[in-house]
Amino acid sequence: MRVLRKNSNWVNMLIAILACFAVVGGALLMAPQPQVDAERVVDYQAIAEQSQTNADFKLIVPQIPAGWKSNEASLGEVGDSEYTSWYMSFIGDQEQWVSVEQAVASQKWAENQVGDAVAAETATVSGTQFQIYRSGDAREYWVASKGDMYVVLTATATPEILDHFARQIASQLN
Repeated sequence: MRVLRKNSNWVNMLIAILACFAVVGGALLMAPQPQVDAERVVDYQAIAEQSQTNADFKLIVPQIPAGWKSNEASLGEVGDSEYTSWYMSFIGDQEQWVSVEQAVASQKWAENQVGDAVAAETATVSGTQFQIYRSGDAREYWVASKGDMYVVLTATATPEILDHFARQIASQLN
C-alpha cells in the first residue's frame, strides 16, 4: 500500500501538469492571431524634418517612385565611423532596393561604404559626376561628392530607378 501511495503522488502530479499544458495549449490555439505586415514602413520625410535640426549639413531627401516605400531613415554614427551620416533605405517591386547615405566625410569613408566592389565606370547625371562601383552580389554603388560632402547610392535596381535616384541626389547636392 505504501508503494502504491508513494508512486501515485508522482503519477497524479504528472497527469495534472499535462492537463494544465493541454488547457493552455487549447486556449492559445483559440486566441485570435493579429495580422501583421512584415514590411516595415517609415515616413522618411518626417524623420528628415526632425533630424535636420541635429544635422550639420543639409539632408538630401529624394522623392521616391510610385509604389516604393521607405523602410528605414536615420541620422547618426553608423558602426565605428567617426562621421555622422544620414541614411535612408527604400524598397520597390520585384525585390528592388535602394539606399542613400550622406555624410560630411572623407574619400576613405566613401570607399569604406562600397567595400570590395570594383570601380566600373563614371556617369554624369544632371551635372554631377558619379563613380560607379559594382560588386559580385549584383549591387551597384554610385558615389558622388561636392567638397567634403559625400553621397553613396547603393542599389539592386533597374537602370531607370538608379537614374531616378541619381537625378534626385544631383539636384539636391548642387
